Parts: sequence; C-alpha cells; structure tokens
Amino acid sequence: MTDSCNRLAVGRDKIDRLSDLPINVMHQIQDHMSIEDAAKMSILSSTWKYAWASNPKLVFDTPFCTKRMASNTIDIISTILLQHHGAIKIFLVDISVIHSSQHSVIDQWMLFLSTNGLVDLTLRNQNNVNAPYELPSYLYSVGLERLVLSNCIFRPACSFRGFHKLKTLLLKRVAFELVAATSSLWMPNLERLRFTQCSGFGFLNIYAPNLFCLCFYGCGNDTLKLSPFMECTKLKIVAIESHDEVSLNRQDKTMKLTNLLSSWPNLSHLILGRYFLKFFASGTGAESLPTRLTRLRCLYLSDCDFDREDQISPLLSILRSSPNLEILQILSGQRNKCDMEMDVNLIEEQDDRAQGRLNNLQMLLIKNFHGSRIEVRFVRFILGSTPLLRKAILLVDTNVNERQYLKISEELMQFPRASPRSKIVFRPCSKEQGRSSMPCC
Repeated sequence: MTDSCNRLAVGRDKIDRLSDLPINVMHQIQDHMSIEDAAKMSILSSTWKYAWASNPKLVFDTPFCTKRMASNTIDIISTILLQHHGAIKIFLVDISVIHSSQHSVIDQWMLFLSTNGLVDLTLRNQNNVNAPYELPSYLYSVGLERLVLSNCIFRPACSFRGFHKLKTLLLKRVAFELVAATSSLWMPNLERLRFTQCSGFGFLNIYAPNLFCLCFYGCGNDTLKLSPFMECTKLKIVAIESHDEVSLNRQDKTMKLTNLLSSWPNLSHLILGRYFLKFFASGTGAESLPTRLTRLRCLYLSDCDFDREDQISPLLSILRSSPNLEILQILSGQRNKCDMEMDVNLIEEQDDRAQGRLNNLQMLLIKNFHGSRIEVRFVRFILGSTPLLRKAILLVDTNVNERQYLKISEELMQFPRASPRSKIVFRPCSKEQGRSSMPCC
C-alpha cells in the first residue's frame, strides 16, 4: 500500500513539474508534436489544456487532413479554431480534400484568422485533386510576414497595393488575375520571392527594394516580366528555369543578359535553364560581359546543350566575367544522335583569355555527361585554367556504352591540370542523380 502511494506521489510530482513550465516552453513542446498528440496532452492538467487552446501555431498538415473524411477534417479544424484563445500567428492547412463547393468553409477560417494576429499562412492545395482556391478579399488586408500558396487564385480588390510587411512569398501553381489598378504591388520588406508554375504575369509588377532571393520555375515565358526586378540591387540569388521555349519577340527589350546582371551587383548564386541561357545569348556573343560579377560564387545551369553555340557562348562569357566563382554545376540535356557537334575551336580560343579568370573555381559538376568532343574539350579547359580546383565530378549519361566510357575515362586522366590537388570523379549517373537538383530559395 505504501509503495503504491509513493509511486502515485512521484507521478503527481512529475505532472506538477510539467505543469510548472513556462507557457512558451509548453508551446514549443507542442510544436514538435502532431496536432493529435498535442491535443492529447491537454488532459494532463488545466495548465496544459490552456496551453493547447492558446498555442499561436496550428499545423494541419497533409497526413492529418487526408487520413479521414473531408467532412470530419472540416469539423475538427472548425472546432479547434472556435475553442482557441488568443492570437494565431502561424497557420498551415492542406485543403486538397475539401471540395470546391465547400470552399466557403475555408473562407470562414480565413476571416477568423484575419482578426487574430495572423502573420504566417500556408495553404496547400494539390491541383490534381482539387479546383483552385480563390483567396477572399479580406485576406489581402492582413499584415502577413510569410505567405505560402499552392493552386490558388490571386485576385485582389482594386484598392490592394501590396503586402507591406511581407518578407517571404512562395507561390506554386498560382494564377494571377489582375487588372491595371492592381498590377503594381509595393512590398518594401519582401526578401524571398518564388514562383513555381505560376501564370498571369502580364500585368504583374512587384517592387521589392530589399529582395535578395528571386526564383522562377516552370512559369509561362511569354508573359514573364523581369524588368521590374532590375531595381532590386540587393539580389543575391536568382533562378530562372523553364522547360518551355522562350519567345524572343514577346520579351522585354531590357531583358538581356548584360542589362540584368549589371543591375544585380551583389549576385552570388545564379541558376539558369537552357532556354533562358539561349535567350540571354542574344547580342552577347562570346566576349566578356561589360559588368564583372565579382560576387558570383555559384553558377548552376539546367538542361544545357553543349552542342549549341547560343548556350555555350553565354556560359563562357559568364565564366570570364566571374573571377571569384567557386562552384560550377551543369545538368546536360538529352542528346539526340542527329545533333551536330559544335566546333571545338570555340573552346580552344578560351585558353589564352582564361588566364587569371578562374583562379577561385573549386568544384565542377556535370550530370548526364555524354562525352562529346565539345564536352571533353570543355572539361580540359576547366582543368587547365583552375589552380584551386579540388574536384571535377562527371556523372556519365546512361546511354554511353562501356567502350565509350573507358575511352573517355582514359582521355580525361591524361589532361594537364593547373591544380595539383584536383581529382576527377568519373562514374555512371543514376536516374536520381540525373534529375535536376538545383538549389531553391
């Protein structure tokens, strides 16, 4: 009997000590749990019950929202919101299971959140499951600092001039439906901006003087406007990648490689897809850029075709204008048997010009390496021009047969190297490695 009482007393003491924790510590503990486990902890004591009902961070992720019927998910989230006390600063929800006929329920959630101190909102909506969700008008007046949307419609009222407190804006499959009155958006504190497979850029002009990361992935090139971002002199990371051909006659006249790069003097990471590299070649030639990219550290090229002069020429121009470049990563595109190999003289001419230009390059990575004459000559050019190179990683395309593989390997090992510490890693490229793995802001 005494032992049972002692164990009971010890158990109560542990619960009491948990209940004596500061409220912010309780919230941090709950933040590392699933929403179900955090709710279960509310039965420990009245203190934990209050902590659960006042947590400013509510996360209804995909596993939570998809494990039950949509009606049950709606009821649970609505009940939690109604029983909540205090501000809700961070709110994440996956609305994919909610049919478009019930989007009015989401509108009610947004109305409640808009008056309860919301600063960080994430709405996930898989486009292959559900119709796009149109943001309600009152959401545009919330002082958000972070906004993440997928498969939504962005149609603000005419009075909307931008999110003035917003620091991060990440959009995926978002359709902009703007008119002239809502086309110019002022976001003075915006730092990170990413568009993935978005549309409707025709009228969009975002002015963000403090922007340091700008990414476009798979967006409609015919309506993509980069000229407003030429004023973003603090940009450090820029990514422009698409699988669609760029229409030269529909682009801004200001959207030239020389104009854009000269507008971004602090650029440290540059990610370009093949079509934008080709487009930037217009009027550039193989000469050095008029602006030296002294702060560029990392250059990533996706789906690059070594047999196209309009892609290799701008690449060489960027290399000659980037004396402090440290990492060069290239994902080669698929090579057709009918492709004509480019004249290797274009690379041969670079040896003398490259003296002292690539003194800081430390790593070269080429994925889907085909072993064409121009590719091999490019690797030789890099090996002979980089005194600090540590590693050249060449992941060979799966279509290269064993005989070609051995021949290319033997040739590469005989190339002179400017760096006595450089190593060549030459191995087959797996399917996972062959996919694009460019950094994302």
